[in-house]
Amino acid sequence: MNDQAGSARKSKSPVVCRCNNVDQNTIEKAISRGCNTLNRVFDATKAGVGACGGSCRIYIAKMLESYEKDGTFPAVARPQTPKRRR
Repeated sequence: MNDQAGSARKSKSPVVCRCNNVDQNTIEKAISRGCNTLNRVFDATKAGVGACGGSCRIYIAKMLESYEKDGTFPAVARPQTPKRRR
């Protein structure tokens, strides 16, 4: 099996900031590297500063709180909403 096939099978991290398409993994890395406030996470990832006005900030705050408390992150920061049928 080649490397390309292996990387294609990796699961994608859930998107936390839909406006700027920032996934949970990206935010976790920023927090792990020292972004310890919402503003620092916003500056590092662009999460939370989209057209919606920052509806994901509550989830980012939960991630920060969890990491500060015990060094871990929630399994899924933002619950996925089901797609609407038209």
